Amino acid sequence: MAEFRFDIKPLFPLEIIKVTSNLLPHTFRGDRRQCLDATSKMSEVIDRLGQLSAVSQGLNKPVTTAQRLRMSENQTIYLLSDTSYGANGVVMGLLKVGTKDLYLFDEQGRTRKVEQTPSILDFYIHESRQRGGLGKHLFEYMLTDQNWTPVKCSIDRPSEKLLNFFKKHYGLVRTIPQANNFVLYEGFFDEEASMGNGNGKSPAQSNGGMHITSSPNTQLFGAAYLGDEANKRSGRNNGSQQPNPLLHQITQISPSGRYGAPRPTCSMAEVLRHYNYSPSSFEMKGVPPQLP
Repeated sequence: MAEFRFDIKPLFPLEIIKVTSNLLPHTFRGDRRQCLDATSKMSEVIDRLGQLSAVSQGLNKPVTTAQRLRMSENQTIYLLSDTSYGANGVVMGLLKVGTKDLYLFDEQGRTRKVEQTPSILDFYIHESRQRGGLGKHLFEYMLTDQNWTPVKCSIDRPSEKLLNFFKKHYGLVRTIPQANNFVLYEGFFDEEASMGNGNGKSPAQSNGGMHITSSPNTQLFGAAYLGDEANKRSGRNNGSQQPNPLLHQITQISPSGRYGAPRPTCSMAEVLRHYNYSPSSFEMKGVPPQLP
């Protein structure tokens, strides 16, 4: 457990407090002098718990520090304490969450840009207090406060302990492979498939099988054609198996920016255009034959 040289009770009037970029407990009330004292002590608490979390996960440096939190407007740290322990009390756990704009693969391997993705960024319960339900207690508090559900959370570089936590308490096992360091569980995209168009199709399928996102690959190479099989699979779920009119057609979005600029004419192509490829002569048009 993390013990400190100062009494943590003024900082922890509740068992669980949350801290944002101002480095003050959400329950804090006080004048300027008290504010400076509270931020100094809270910075020490966050740095200490972040260091313990890094050691527990075998990381070279902590991912949670007071300085990083100060620079992040969309992150929140939840701290779990026991003020009755010892003279000054102890802090037993840390949970850092935030939202991120991510490019993610769904179950069909299509790229989606998901804005404000709920993300679990760091999670730690002191080794002496693990397997006592404190982690579940802290996590449930966060879910209620943020109005999140476990299956809709992305997890940044999860440890084996954290993966086992999700398996044990929420039955989440099957993941969706990603190209980045985040882990998603199957069901993350389920509600998106029925939002916006009212027919249960994903936005990509509603565009005639065209997968259109704002990802760099789409802007550079154009939209990806999902093919008729993808629509047939969707049709089975909707009781319809109408053929896709774009079965034999691949349409691309015109590239934009510097990729859409006109290309210079190939000089070699111009040279070849002036050659006469008749069987009797390989002379260039307009060029007199050379004397031996």
